[in-house]
Amino acid sequence: MDFQIIKHKTYLDTARSGGIYAELTDWRKSHEKKFYEMGSEFRFDYDIFIEGVRKSISMFFGSKKNSTFLTQSFSVGFNSILSLLKNELKFLVYKNDYPSIIRSLEINGFDCCYFDIQGSITEDIRLKINEKKPDVLTVSFVQYLSGIAIDPNFFLGIKKLYPELLIIVDGTQFCGTKKFNFDESGIDVLISSGYKWIYSGHGNGFILLKVDRLIKFLKKRFRSLNSDQLLSFLEPGNLDTLNFGSLKFSIDKMAEIGILTIEKKIDAISKIAKKRFIDLGLLDPIIKNQITHSNIFNIGGDKKLYEKLLHNQIICSMRGNGIRVSFGMFNSEKDLNKLIDCIES
Repeated sequence: MDFQIIKHKTYLDTARSGGIYAELTDWRKSHEKKFYEMGSEFRFDYDIFIEGVRKSISMFFGSKKNSTFLTQSFSVGFNSILSLLKNELKFLVYKNDYPSIIRSLEINGFDCCYFDIQGSITEDIRLKINEKKPDVLTVSFVQYLSGIAIDPNFFLGIKKLYPELLIIVDGTQFCGTKKFNFDESGIDVLISSGYKWIYSGHGNGFILLKVDRLIKFLKKRFRSLNSDQLLSFLEPGNLDTLNFGSLKFSIDKMAEIGILTIEKKIDAISKIAKKRFIDLGLLDPIIKNQITHSNIFNIGGDKKLYEKLLHNQIICSMRGNGIRVSFGMFNSEKDLNKLIDCIES
């Protein structure tokens, strides 16, 4: 995967957008050229094409093909799922989770109880489930502000302790960074956008479901939906073959590289970064209490430091009370050294 964005800049902002790469750019040009030349004929094999996208997603993330659905983004997919659910459900949510999660639940009028991260995120979730007895746990695999992560095995443990709990997870900051098998996980609904760690550009994402687990939580009128009707509900209208073709192209490319190879590269640089950030006092002390952490870090810094980093061609984001940096498969210790040198200079 040949990324232009890393050739003249230190790109530490995949948590905001992974951009796209040369091979995908060429494919997209070819796609649009064919559409330009063929018009409606270009979409004669639309159904076969979309099923190919679905197959690539299901194989890469370990889901059943008939339980894999396409969506334009996490937010669109999440709201589609919420519209199916009974209104009287109680949700447990992290109070500083991705704004689209909290906003969508509140707009739809669901009863929400919130947890804060005071120690370990997983222990905080366990305690709150035991206290509040929610029907649904909704949480991000990786927190977009801090990079605090949840080990996939945690959801299996929670499902064993609370088998009646519906678990809905935002995988946008996780999918594409580690090997993951949805059907073997304790998660019931996983939704993800593709524009970050799958590098497929905007306008594409997916929903993975365990339909049998979802049925008891559905509004009465939706409980008799068959698979074709559910597909029509979650994928209304015509889907954009450019956007979803980009998702398939990137997933196939990552499968070719090997997700374990990608995971190993990301984990290696992230472990080095975490240690150095802690040694320099750049991370919130709460990070030390976490069992696992991701490749995303929120380091201490103000707007002046942020502008200094941008001036030195170090691309990152202001998030929360600090500066968020994130390390992808194309980042190296050289990038980390440049960041730290700029901070200390």
